[in-house]
Amino acid sequence: MRTIAIANQKGGCGKTTTAINLSSCLVSQGQKVLLIDCDPQSHATMGLDVNFDHEKSMYNVMTSKQSEHLGIEDIVVPVKDKFDIAPSNIRLTAIEQEFAGMKGRENRLFEAVEPLGQEYDYMIVDCPPSIGHLCFNALRACEEAIIPIDMSLFSLRGVAGLTDIIILLKNKCGHLIEARALVTMYDYRTRYSRQVLEKVKEQFGDRVFETVIRYNIRLRETVDYGLPVGDYDKHAIGQKDYANLAEEVMSAGIPAAAPHADLSNGSRDILRKTEDYISSVSETPVPEEPMPEPEETFPYPAESSYSAMVEAISTSPDHYIPEDEME
Repeated sequence: MRTIAIANQKGGCGKTTTAINLSSCLVSQGQKVLLIDCDPQSHATMGLDVNFDHEKSMYNVMTSKQSEHLGIEDIVVPVKDKFDIAPSNIRLTAIEQEFAGMKGRENRLFEAVEPLGQEYDYMIVDCPPSIGHLCFNALRACEEAIIPIDMSLFSLRGVAGLTDIIILLKNKCGHLIEARALVTMYDYRTRYSRQVLEKVKEQFGDRVFETVIRYNIRLRETVDYGLPVGDYDKHAIGQKDYANLAEEVMSAGIPAAAPHADLSNGSRDILRKTEDYISSVSETPVPEEPMPEPEETFPYPAESSYSAMVEAISTSPDHYIPEDEME
């Protein structure tokens, strides 16, 4: 079983989107996948709109409280054929406090997934946007890491921060993680994005995927429907990009670091060079030529409940504003 953490301490860079859609595309390639939602915000769980017992979540798998502890097999919920999820909920926030001073805390998730053996071909872990016990556990339980970067300086700082954690795992636990960056939210219509992408690939070398996840409105819309993008619109650009990523992951894996490579200095050097470059480029994207996003078909017949929900809220008596209070 290949184990891959999707991690970056910066939020909003496409971690959950990548976790959901990479998992779904691997399933489309005939692989059996377990997606573990290790984020207390539960975005992967909500993004797949799964029906589950809210009293059973990753909190029960990782908690030190014996009265509430469950095996991971006890909380897994099927999403579709060959695709399962271990859901999260807000109770997972308590783990950070529970783990304070606890012996062996870094191995809780690693030990929890060991009994799975070869039941799955891939285990994908969606990490929280922070460096803490949950993220550390996710990295300890995985042999590979994909670090989404959204072309921003904050996102690149997250790469350096995670690299330091990877080094700490190697030094303290003897656990080496093979990591690679994934460029997300790439707007190919702007000169700025193309220049930054070129520089990122130059600096990261084989540590960045050839596949680039282009900005695509369908990837945002899928959240409302609780579906992977390929189940929502199989012709979407986002589906094509994540299908390419799945093929790249399956065919090449993630390259191992040299046995004695100084990854700490390397990450800081990448950060310094990237900061110097981005600071020299205007923050305002300048379109080179008008290049509208290709029109995409939308065959999915389901109707979203979002509009109805907004209308219900806006017309609710509890939300009535007297005329004399309106400006």
